[in-house]
Amino acid sequence: MMKIDSSNLTIATAFASVSQAESTRSPLGIKRMSGHICPQSGYWQMDNPVAKNVVNVKKGENLPWQNGYPVNWTLIKYDLSNE
Repeated sequence: MMKIDSSNLTIATAFASVSQAESTRSPLGIKRMSGHICPQSGYWQMDNPVAKNVVNVKKGENLPWQNGYPVNWTLIKYDLSNE
């Protein structure tokens, strides 16, 4: 009879769930415009050569407008606390 070490199973399960979460994330560098639904929780930087505002937006929220105008946003960093 073979003994199964449950600690190895726990580690394998933890790695499987991490890799699955990473595969469902939107890739860094994706772009979306103000008013569109945010596809990925994270830090989004405004595409503007003069102002480089960064905002933290949760998945499902609308990406913000800048001074009443639509702007393009780029995902620069994930916010893992909101997954």
